[in-house]
Amino acid sequence: MELNKKCIQYFFDATKYNPNQVVERVELEKKQEFPKEKAKIEIKLNEFGVYVATLIFENSKKRYVKNLKMKFKNRDKKTDRYEKFIKDNSNRVYGKYKETGEFKPYANSSN
Repeated sequence: MELNKKCIQYFFDATKYNPNQVVERVELEKKQEFPKEKAKIEIKLNEFGVYVATLIFENSKKRYVKNLKMKFKNRDKKTDRYEKFIKDNSNRVYGKYKETGEFKPYANSSN
């Protein structure tokens, strides 16, 4: 069972239920709670005499990956644009005055 898949576990006493009844009950629960979801059922008998029925939803990983792709679709373009902006503006010096030439307002005027 993969870690990023969604699943639900049901527990049934082995003295009261046989595997066919367990499958029928889990399918009935699935149809009532999740009618549109696709899922598969795994049944195991543990050492305590309990059937462990695991309902594993199949499309949850694909849907999650698709949502992530849509969310970060233009991420590379944005980071390239930001890196270009930082590179273009990195030579600015803040907090210092820019050196200018001397101001001579009366140099060219004749009196």
